[in-house]
Amino acid sequence: MVQFRKMVIGDYDQAYELWEKTPGMHLQSLDNTRAGIKRVIDRNPDLCFVAEDDEQIVATILGATDGRKGYFYHVAVAKKYRQQHIGGHLISQVLAGFKRQKVEKVGLFTVINNTDAQKFWQHLGFKERPDIKYFDQDL
Repeated sequence: MVQFRKMVIGDYDQAYELWEKTPGMHLQSLDNTRAGIKRVIDRNPDLCFVAEDDEQIVATILGATDGRKGYFYHVAVAKKYRQQHIGGHLISQVLAGFKRQKVEKVGLFTVINNTDAQKFWQHLGFKERPDIKYFDQDL
């Protein structure tokens, strides 16, 4: 039976293994080391969750906020566990956390060719922004 709980850094190895198996994660594009993920969890302890079945991580979500806008990162559900509303449940937990923190808007990024992810988010009511193009720079 799938259980939901807050993510802790001890979940990192299993979570990273799941992320590696999830299309569109682009794990090399940002610091996804244990230390990097620990910083996200430490700064957002009430917004990072996992789902586990028989002590195995089967889904993750990292929520983060700047105080006005919230973001979803590393939303992943193991292939065998998809279509069971696990991702939706995790998203609901993070959205509730954002609301408690008075976050006004939620954003997320998908890889351009990850049409499955785009359809998923559109199904949940997220809309593509045609008015902006995202840029970043490594520091």
